[in-house]
Amino acid sequence: MKKAVDLVMFDLDGTLADTGRDLADAVNHTRAHFDLPPLADSLVRSHVGRGVEHLLKHSLPEETPKNFLEVMRVFLERYENHLLDTTVLYPNVREALDYFHSKKRVVISNKMHRLTVAVLRGLGVEQQFDAILGGDSGPEKKPDPGLLNYVLEHFQVPAASALMIGDGDTDVEAGKRAGVFTCGVTYGLGSREELVAAEPDILIDDLAQLSRYFC
Repeated sequence: MKKAVDLVMFDLDGTLADTGRDLADAVNHTRAHFDLPPLADSLVRSHVGRGVEHLLKHSLPEETPKNFLEVMRVFLERYENHLLDTTVLYPNVREALDYFHSKKRVVISNKMHRLTVAVLRGLGVEQQFDAILGGDSGPEKKPDPGLLNYVLEHFQVPAASALMIGDGDTDVEAGKRAGVFTCGVTYGLGSREELVAAEPDILIDDLAQLSRYFC
């Protein structure tokens, strides 16, 4: 039997959009600025999902925290001008959004709000969402449930009728702490092992599978 939901909350990086290559390119541009050797894309991707501060502190430990403001400046200048070079929607994103067209649809990302909007706008799906929140839209990022709780209250939807979809353990933990149903996607940027260990209510390999479980 399918579970009825009134609100569907999506993560961005690794869930709706494959942003890994552009993030890795911006990180390695920043490392080159400081005369540091490049990192493998896979290593950079492993640090995605907890916000830009986490990404840079773990991708440029040689330069942070002493030069963190300069690291941030160089990275953002590069990334904001190249965030759609290779970034694409994952398969069946548009179909999933269409499937939930009668529901409230929200993006809750740990990415900065302006970057989150820029990616969604550039990929042509910004208007599909009733709200878009980034890591700087509230005092705490996921796994803190604050932004999820704000959305639940704003749209007056009980937690039992809401769903959080993401590729990372941070998404699952935030969803559980907010009391909503959680769905992990295995195709994203996050660690599959950490995602499984977070114990989402369901795991899917493709967003097309959402129609099997929810209505």
